[in-house]
Amino acid sequence: MSRKDFVLTKISEGENTDDAARFIQLFMTHERQLRFFLYQLLPSRDDVDEVMQETSLVLWKKFEELDDEDRFLKWAYVIARYEVLMYRRKKARDRMILAPELLTTLSQQIIDDGAHVQEHQDALRDCLGHLVDKDRRLIVQAYGNGLKVAQLAEQLRRSVQSVYRKLSGLRQQLARCVKLRLES
Repeated sequence: MSRKDFVLTKISEGENTDDAARFIQLFMTHERQLRFFLYQLLPSRDDVDEVMQETSLVLWKKFEELDDEDRFLKWAYVIARYEVLMYRRKKARDRMILAPELLTTLSQQIIDDGAHVQEHQDALRDCLGHLVDKDRRLIVQAYGNGLKVAQLAEQLRRSVQSVYRKLSGLRQQLARCVKLRLES
């Protein structure tokens, strides 16, 4: 049984299934962001896994204290930061552990940067939605599917140079669109 399955089993055992379902949905939605947050604060994958497990249990135990589910991620960041601090105390002899003041500063910077990245992702998603289908498919094939330009050119029966030019133009168009969205 994986750690995630273990945690989810422990969470759902004997508890209100509506609360468990809401918690699991919110937790799974934000798990990657929370795990990324921990990767920025801890030196190894094992440390992240351990703190992530403890954090998920604390989140569940305190879930009823959450007033606004839209603020779940910020709430989870605060709890995760405290779990990192407690983990740090346990591992106080390890030289790779950051000072509490630096940890607090870093965690706030990560939260701020995460909001900025989310704004960029939302703007890019919106701008991609305004492209014509053919151009959007080309962008997805090139960047989403990881095809090389030569492969794309072959599939489209176009020259490699024309595909490069088209992708360059689309990137510039998307960059302008994202910039305008972020400025407004």
